Amino acid sequence: MELRLIEAASEIGAGKRGASMGMAALRVAAWKLGSELFGHAEESILRDENDVLYEDDISPNAHHIDGLIRFESDLAYEVYKYLRNNVFPIVVGGDHSIAIGSVSGTKMAFPEKRIGVVWIDAHADLHTPWTTPSGNVHGMPLALLMQIEKRGKNRPQVFTMDTWDRLRKIGVSGPKMVPSDLVFIALRDYEPEERAIIEEFGIRVITVADVRTKGPAAIVKETLAHLTACDKIHVSFDVDSLDPTISVGTGTPVPDGLFSDEASALLQGFCADPKTATLDVVEINPSLDTNNAMAEATLKILEPLFPILRNR
Repeated sequence: MELRLIEAASEIGAGKRGASMGMAALRVAAWKLGSELFGHAEESILRDENDVLYEDDISPNAHHIDGLIRFESDLAYEVYKYLRNNVFPIVVGGDHSIAIGSVSGTKMAFPEKRIGVVWIDAHADLHTPWTTPSGNVHGMPLALLMQIEKRGKNRPQVFTMDTWDRLRKIGVSGPKMVPSDLVFIALRDYEPEERAIIEEFGIRVITVADVRTKGPAAIVKETLAHLTACDKIHVSFDVDSLDPTISVGTGTPVPDGLFSDEASALLQGFCADPKTATLDVVEINPSLDTNNAMAEATLKILEPLFPILRNR
């Protein structure tokens, strides 16, 4: 199978600056470690809209959301284009709001198919402009993609919700996925509003302790069994799922995370499954790091995936 690296260097959704340098940090790690990673796949570099970060923020409950429309639309089309040509897209962010575009692109490529999503992340990303405590859109992609909108204490502006509605319509109209087709892995930091959604819809949560007790291979098997009714699977890997002892090079590190070998085994297991169609890798932030440790750790996690995917 052919692979395509898509550089999605948007950091509009993050609260801390620097995630747009994620792909560059991976490249530097590859040069240092003599990795052939970037020789194995063609690359697409999307134009980002990060210049909006210089402008006044007129949307306090979804900071700079207006800058995301064109970027997420372009990313969705890029993912769609390669999937339709039987090419496997690996989308390297950027912050986790890029999943709005990448998951929408996966659904756009397979509009009649049921899309399962494996969200490997310390955070639930189930907020909306109504509930967000921070206003950072990287905490909102799953609520947007599933079109779950609980009212909260915030009172977002009409402009904010109009733009939110435009983001929801990228790719195909309607939800891109349903809660029963979502599995969280390594989730350990979320607000009461997000917990309420998880409990109401019975969303599957696999903890770091579960991974350690059962082993990554068993977790992959269990996850795929849960998603057996899905036709295609989108895997979204946030590096903050990793333990901060590996690196602090991400915007929102959380203690008690996955170790590198566990994350690597999980991703290898999912990428070996023919249903897996797209992979995101997000939130590498070298500006918060020491000696590019997060990119180097992530590079070692990604390297074994290339032969697995190419031989599918």
